[in-house]
Amino acid sequence: MIYHVYAGSYMGEKGGDGIYLLELNTEKKKLVIRNSYPEVSLNPSFLCVTQNWLFSVSELEDCGYIHSFLRNCVTGELEHVNKIKTEGTAMCHLYLWPDGKYISAANYMSGSLVVCRVDEKTGVQEICDFKQHEGVGFENQVRQEGPHIHATCVSGDGKRLYASDLGLDQIFCYEILDGGKLLPGKQDMQIHTPKGTGPRHFVFSKDERFLYVLTEMGSKLLVYESEKDGESFREIQIVSTLPESFGDFNLGADIHFSMDERFLYTSNRGADSIAAFRVSRENGTVEIIGHYSCGGSFPRNFCITPDDRFVLIANQKSGNVVLCERNPQTGEIGEPLSDVRIPEAVFVKAVKAAEI
Repeated sequence: MIYHVYAGSYMGEKGGDGIYLLELNTEKKKLVIRNSYPEVSLNPSFLCVTQNWLFSVSELEDCGYIHSFLRNCVTGELEHVNKIKTEGTAMCHLYLWPDGKYISAANYMSGSLVVCRVDEKTGVQEICDFKQHEGVGFENQVRQEGPHIHATCVSGDGKRLYASDLGLDQIFCYEILDGGKLLPGKQDMQIHTPKGTGPRHFVFSKDERFLYVLTEMGSKLLVYESEKDGESFREIQIVSTLPESFGDFNLGADIHFSMDERFLYTSNRGADSIAAFRVSRENGTVEIIGHYSCGGSFPRNFCITPDDRFVLIANQKSGNVVLCERNPQTGEIGEPLSDVRIPEAVFVKAVKAAEI
């Protein structure tokens, strides 16, 4: 089987070419670079990939851009279509809504989020709404001196948008109105995480009964159960993403389910590992099964291939994207099989190549 793999990288003096197209051959268990797009990339630290489109952020200190690329489903090659400038700084995350008609972006530095309309033929279009968070967090000297939105996600029914704010220790909930507009949800719809933990990325179970939040500063996995038909969430578990013997500096980074949702994984920057958890289908709680090498240093984003057999990891400081095999039955991750050098790699996503 052939997968098109898209990587994003920072583009500073020692950075990479921005967006890369890689190819994964699952029979050979080999990862190779096919192309890069430096002329149309600008600090693409996060990508959103669909069957026909690739959307990228531009993580900049003075503004933000969302870029639209048409994706060739057979070759994987990208064609730049447009870009739209937005308010907010250090854009770090994109989320395409379930209906495919809107995309939301998180601005880390400014602590804001933006919603844009998406046209199926012309990509990202006009801005529909913009929300600026305000306030000071628990650790108010360095990391939580103000709001820092890190990710957004929309409920499966399309009624609510959630935004994790590392600076304010909160998962904000907005009600979605017509035209991509957002209305702050009621107080009991807001999710407050433990002080000083800094919620970064989060995922819902497919039935949306459970919510799993990875904290950056606390290196914790927080588990919540929904109540009142998803209008509120109750904390049911807190576990560390680190081995008990690890006592050095670490930052939580990314979180993903296996495709069958039997296992949940998080990345540790500092411990340089992927933590694997077994998920209970009955009550949503998790149990650690192991910590596995990321094959480099400072793992940011990672992904699991749609066949549940491989894990791809973007390591920022070592500047490589690593391929590991995964056991779908036990959830265990094997030693690195292959890697490619991409300076300051921070994102990776695999999509099955279409057959001619």
